[in-house]
Amino acid sequence: MRPEFSIVSADRDPLPDLSAAFADPRERGTGTPDPEAYRLPTWRAATGAGRTDDVHSAGVVRKLLADKATWRDGAVVWTFPSDSRFTLGATVTAALGGGEPVIRFTFSAKRDGWYSIGYTGMPATDPQALEALYQPLIWQEKRFPRAPLTTSEAMGGLPLTLVSKGGITTGLAVDPGESPFRMPTVANARFGVMLRNPAGLAQPTVFAPLLGVGESRMKAGSRYAFAMRPVMVRGDWYAAYTQVAHLFGFGDYRENGDLPLNATLDNMIDFAMDDAASYWDRDLKGFSYITDVPGTVKVVSALHPMSLALIRDDPEIYRRRALPVSEYLMSREKYLYSQTVSEDGQGASHAMAGPSAEVGELVGLYQFSRGTSTVFRDYAVTLAGKPRALNLDMISDPDTFQNHLALYRLTGKPGELARARTLADAYVAKRIDRAQTDFSDARLATGGQFWSDFAPKWIDLFELWQETGEQRYLDAATAGARSYASFAWYFPKIPPGDITVDKGGHAPFGWPFGVRKTAMGSPERTLPAWRVAQTGLTPEASTTWEQNPAIFLTNHAPFFLRIAKASGDPFLHEAARAAVVGRYANYPGYDINEAFSDIYARADYPHRAYEEYSYNQVYYNHVWPQIALLTDYLVSDTETRSNGAIRFPSRYAPGYAYLQSNVYGDRPGRFMGDDGVMLWMPKRVVAIDDVQVDFLSARGNGNFYLALNNASHRPVNAMVTLDPDYVNWVPGKRYAVSVWVDGAKQADTVAVDGKVGITLTPGGQTALTIHDMPTFTRMQTAYFSAKTPALGAKSHVVSATPFGDMTGMLLAFPGQPTAAYVWLTASDAKVKEARLTIEGGDKPVVMTDARHPFEFEAPFAADARSLRYSVEAVMTDGRVERSGSVTLER
Repeated sequence: MRPEFSIVSADRDPLPDLSAAFADPRERGTGTPDPEAYRLPTWRAATGAGRTDDVHSAGVVRKLLADKATWRDGAVVWTFPSDSRFTLGATVTAALGGGEPVIRFTFSAKRDGWYSIGYTGMPATDPQALEALYQPLIWQEKRFPRAPLTTSEAMGGLPLTLVSKGGITTGLAVDPGESPFRMPTVANARFGVMLRNPAGLAQPTVFAPLLGVGESRMKAGSRYAFAMRPVMVRGDWYAAYTQVAHLFGFGDYRENGDLPLNATLDNMIDFAMDDAASYWDRDLKGFSYITDVPGTVKVVSALHPMSLALIRDDPEIYRRRALPVSEYLMSREKYLYSQTVSEDGQGASHAMAGPSAEVGELVGLYQFSRGTSTVFRDYAVTLAGKPRALNLDMISDPDTFQNHLALYRLTGKPGELARARTLADAYVAKRIDRAQTDFSDARLATGGQFWSDFAPKWIDLFELWQETGEQRYLDAATAGARSYASFAWYFPKIPPGDITVDKGGHAPFGWPFGVRKTAMGSPERTLPAWRVAQTGLTPEASTTWEQNPAIFLTNHAPFFLRIAKASGDPFLHEAARAAVVGRYANYPGYDINEAFSDIYARADYPHRAYEEYSYNQVYYNHVWPQIALLTDYLVSDTETRSNGAIRFPSRYAPGYAYLQSNVYGDRPGRFMGDDGVMLWMPKRVVAIDDVQVDFLSARGNGNFYLALNNASHRPVNAMVTLDPDYVNWVPGKRYAVSVWVDGAKQADTVAVDGKVGITLTPGGQTALTIHDMPTFTRMQTAYFSAKTPALGAKSHVVSATPFGDMTGMLLAFPGQPTAAYVWLTASDAKVKEARLTIEGGDKPVVMTDARHPFEFEAPFAADARSLRYSVEAVMTDGRVERSGSVTLER
């Protein structure tokens, strides 16, 4: 370390914009972030017109090197030469206990102006010689900033920069005391960190205060002080990163809040099944996307409600959500459907040119249909080799290891798995083993912006490891997960004690709601500070970290749990819990936004009109992904706590962006030595009198199974009560109960009148098998026992008509009525009304659709073998065109 500082000063307001879309236009097309890829601090250039994203160009730079160093009161004191504009002093104090030393500087202005003081005394290294580097949020691996770019406090991650060389990682972090506990924003950001110096070398640097913001405007005589921590670790960037995260107090800090996870799921599913509250458009088969693109609807995955229909044993979820979303995905061109041709925001499509589902989604739907709905299988095979744009303008690559893994899971053909391995090995060699030096992999020009675009495809590699058990895929997945983990917040340091939020009886205005005149009413509440902390959440994307600084849609968390268990990485386990535990009691909207509140964490939060929100954004198409995320987390948490003794097989729902989840329920699992156990969790099947206890329930072999997980770090004694509407216990009868505590078999106990007492160790798990306990089912028994034959080749027919193609398909799900779905590719520019006639029987049935898309859910009798239909279209010029007759057969 050198006793060197660089002071940037400006006599006029540098007019900062801390989230500007800015890049050197000469860099476009080179893989460097362009204006649509990353938002950076910029300033008015000190000379001439225009803006600059290099703080050194926003003022006059004066470098100071200490001319004297003395030892005083346990610290090295650096004395600097005098300057006409300011005075500077600094100390270096060795931290107690062998931790990081502390550099503190004090600055006094002699003239009015704007000032920013940078410590520039860390070693400078040729970036070509580095093994790895880090500057939040996108400069990782060997992606070196194209200029001396600043990451402000408001951007998230950790406030430090790192360089790794020769097995040693050095860096510079802001001292935890310099980031007060609040939501850092562009309005209150105090500092910035930088990795590239003006000479083009890698040199960890901190600038404070942030030029043009807050404390940087100083009057003559003003004093300013700041502290930072040099870092040196024998190890890679991740070893240093996690060390600094723990310096900021990060750890396994959360527990359940007002409700356990199961009650939160109950509330969220109730909300998701409320058509009005969840803005479900029954006619369009999708959720309003009013938040971003009014006049559109959007979905993510049919596997989410399909899985929950089985787990919850609820045929209404299948009939009213899973089936319509399946039909939507089969017919629409994209996840985002526009009601008009003119509305194409975010790449919305008005076309009925489906399917708009990834290969893995189609494979999962076929598997959940237990091989009956062959149309899913057929499209999975057909589309596996075709590039398609399904979300935004991002093109899905055709020949990928993900698609071949999905096809192997579909067909069982060894050649598909061999191809998946070959492609994955090439991907690992290119993307994991070789550090990236540019952003070409993120595909910024076609919509790459999410952290799943910047990080490797680590979830898919983990799926391949689960299929093959080959260590190289687990190693690659772990490396990718660690990269992804660095996109989350791990500061400010959470103080002990309480915090009061929603002061004055209303929630803060969130971005971009500042123009609204009325804030949401919310009772003032005092609660532990950790409850509202964003620590463990990620910003949404490189383009939207200001609007969506800490999102709740943390689909990575269940995978973190599993990878942490498989790899022995405790930090990933801590990050997983921080992302989910105790966050909310219902669908919480999208994020923690602008300032701390707990309005989003209340059970009634989403039950209001869209226009009433003023704290955070609400994306109605995210509700089912959020439900799938929590379910995946609960199952993953139970499995990893039990060391695999409680395990339920999954299917993979690829979704889009970062919305990947495992889904469950279509196959039996294993519970403490018992096979043939069905995951079975009807609404409020179990009541537990301690909020810290989450549970997973199951049925099979004449028994009722229950895994209970302690979300806290305190021991828990609780009473479990089984709901007699689902579990048929006889009053007064004693039911034998086998008990395991943290995997160790205990003495048997009994359940009487549907009650059994349990003990949980801190952070532990207790598992129960209640023997000979009958259960009532509404859907599962029929699903697993139905002998539904696979639909034949004529169950899916595409017909040419005078008004465009017409598609008919049968969709079958064991134990549920077969559905007949007919839709047209015809645009409303040519057709204004379509009429479906079901032929045969005593009297033809006519159905009319006068709104695009032209689609029909045709009645199909349970004992019918076929359906014969035709369609006539009323054209916009008044003509009537007719199709020929078409027959669908089982």
